Amino acid sequence: MRTHTPSLSCLLAFEASARHHSFTRAADELCVTQGAISKLIKALEDELGTLLFVREGKRLTLTPAADAYLRRIQPLLHKLEAASVELKAGGRSSGRFNLAVLPSIAARWLMPRYSDFSARHPDVILNLTTHLSPFNFHIEDIDAAIHFGAKASWSGAEMEFLLQDAVVPICSPDFLRRYGPFDEPRRLLDYTLVHLASRMDSWNFWLGSLGVEMGHTPPGPVFEHYLMIVQVVTASLGIGLAPYFLVADDIEQGRLAVPYRHMASEDLAYYLVYPAEKKDYPPLRAFRGWLAQELVATQGSIDSFRASCPHPSFRTSMPS
Repeated sequence: MRTHTPSLSCLLAFEASARHHSFTRAADELCVTQGAISKLIKALEDELGTLLFVREGKRLTLTPAADAYLRRIQPLLHKLEAASVELKAGGRSSGRFNLAVLPSIAARWLMPRYSDFSARHPDVILNLTTHLSPFNFHIEDIDAAIHFGAKASWSGAEMEFLLQDAVVPICSPDFLRRYGPFDEPRRLLDYTLVHLASRMDSWNFWLGSLGVEMGHTPPGPVFEHYLMIVQVVTASLGIGLAPYFLVADDIEQGRLAVPYRHMASEDLAYYLVYPAEKKDYPPLRAFRGWLAQELVATQGSIDSFRASCPHPSFRTSMPS
């Protein structure tokens, strides 16, 4: 019986070409010639009866139909690859677990603890993917995601509270020695304040929690990730704001300093989100249990710092 499924070679060539916007780079990734990629794409176009790419200068662009097709088949190809990896593991895994997470959380909190999770759950293959844009459980091969924001309601999904957002100012120890001490928060305005692109009001909120009202956003460079902010302040180029749990180790080990000891929490938090039908999926259960244990120590560190602040830490209402 003839099926309507194109060959796997054609689909892999299409997916790689679409991802790289280049037949040449797709050929390099798949270890074939550029001519072979062109033939596979032509065969796929003939079978589907539609044009897949248009060339704009040296760059390949997907047609609208091809873009929609890519979003449908890409998760399936990822699942096929994952199933093959698991089979090659010789049945030693109870399952894979795909987690979407913000880049800064992945790099500064989760990856340093990855080996501990692997040691405690050697039968679970934990795969991490970083996300800045909204995720979609229906079209992406994701079992769960760590979401930051206000409490929301996702149809068909469970949402578990992890941590309340709690930010502190950070700078390098050298910066603090050269320009400190900062005996009042307004003094920070005399220096470069570094901003996170997605939270341009953070400095206004933090300063406002100490009674320093700003009619405008303080000037300063803007960066996309907390990872970048940490690098900038480590180089003594300014003062940044960051969630305490992401920088706690650096502060405790003296790699970062806190110029003014005050913590402020907006009505925003971190949540673990996952499809309701996967609640009893063994790898997800294992990760949830491990995560809960790790967060006990993390929350303890936050509470300890908050208690050491000379001013009462400001926070809005906790999420219900």
